[in-house]
Amino acid sequence: MKKKVLLLIGCLLIIIIAVLGIIFYPKYLAKKDISVLNNEIKEVNNYFKNNNINLDEINELLNEDVTSNLSDLETAIEKYLKDLLDNYKEIKDLIKDKISINDINKDTRKNITEKKEQLNKIKDKLKEIIDKKKEYLSNVDYTDLYQELTDDIDFKYDDIVNEKNKEFDENIKVLDFLNNNKDWKIEEEKLVFNKRNSFESYKKLLNETFSYELVNDKTGPIISASDITITKGTKININDKVKCSDQVDGNVSCKIEGSYDINKVGTYNIKITATDFVGNKSNKTIKLIVKDKSTNTTVNNSNKPYYIEVIRNQNVVIVYGLDNNNKYTKIIKVFTCSVGKSNTQTPVGTFKTSDKAKWGWLVGNLYGQYYTRIVGSILFHSVPYTKKAKNTLEWDEYNKLGSAASKGCIRLSVKDVKWIYDNCPRGTTVKIYDGKLPSGVSKPSTIKIDGSSPNRGWDPTDPDQNNPWKK
Repeated sequence: MKKKVLLLIGCLLIIIIAVLGIIFYPKYLAKKDISVLNNEIKEVNNYFKNNNINLDEINELLNEDVTSNLSDLETAIEKYLKDLLDNYKEIKDLIKDKISINDINKDTRKNITEKKEQLNKIKDKLKEIIDKKKEYLSNVDYTDLYQELTDDIDFKYDDIVNEKNKEFDENIKVLDFLNNNKDWKIEEEKLVFNKRNSFESYKKLLNETFSYELVNDKTGPIISASDITITKGTKININDKVKCSDQVDGNVSCKIEGSYDINKVGTYNIKITATDFVGNKSNKTIKLIVKDKSTNTTVNNSNKPYYIEVIRNQNVVIVYGLDNNNKYTKIIKVFTCSVGKSNTQTPVGTFKTSDKAKWGWLVGNLYGQYYTRIVGSILFHSVPYTKKAKNTLEWDEYNKLGSAASKGCIRLSVKDVKWIYDNCPRGTTVKIYDGKLPSGVSKPSTIKIDGSSPNRGWDPTDPDQNNPWKK
């Protein structure tokens, strides 16, 4: 009996313990799990804190489709760059932008400069966005790879910008050259240069922006030479008396043929041949007249109303008229001029004037009004103009009248040179020498042009009724 009671009590205890286990054990287990989880969270938060990571940044990274897979990461960054570029329409427009041959006739340099500035602003904006992307990615444990990839992004974009900026700079060089050089025209979407030196200069620019070529030249050179008279025994270099020039090629060489004897009185034929760079030829024959020393060389010719002296070292021209004894002693005009910069450019001697023209082509692709040829390439002419237009005067050269400034010719104001053109016929004697001004003669003052004046392109003495100085 006693054994049965003990067994029953034991069973009841087991049942009570089982019931208590069923009631209380899950709570015990749950409490234990929460403790473990809290420890894990604490460890994670410590990791975040130590690595400067917060949940917002993690969410940003997740939203940017960044994964721990390296190939996915590279793809994500490349896609980001592509999307970024695609979103910038201005960049695409600028990259495609080109200047055309039609832009030459208007000044597009300012427009191109503005495009460069706009491109660099876009570059700065893009860099700002890329830097922000780098900041998002910097906390991921692939720092070296991100640096490499983002540097590559910068490098690729720099290449795009720098290449376009280089193209813009090339365009500006071309437009500057064409703006400062007028020896070209446009024919069938091509630049055609009228002067060889301009063509060669453009060629050195090594720019393929526009097609270009030298004009097809079929005209022979111009030979500037007149008959020469010397006294027996006078040494002479005929090459110094002749100039050969071509409208396209500029100065070309002159071939002088013909025999003569400076110690024997007579008239000798001298043949001059000029050939340009493409083989076009011109010929001219002049006479070399050798006179005896006993011949009266006093300037006295009633067929010519005036005799001209150029006192080279004074930069003064004096015009003499005939007196009652048919001698050139009366001073009619005194002009201030500009002779050659060096003594070798304006020759000393006695010469006879020859051809004339209201406009003449000068050295350096310039033009002069009312020229009268003295000898060879030496002329009386106005201060140079950049075109055959009276409003294109080189005003700064005009202000040099009274000092040596030319390349050999005798420069005068329009008023003075026109007087010679109108009043001194061909064959008028011109003597060029160095010396003092005659007694009682003074050098005339000259007008100075203010470079800021809107009228500066006109010679103030030009009698043209359209001259703005006269209004």
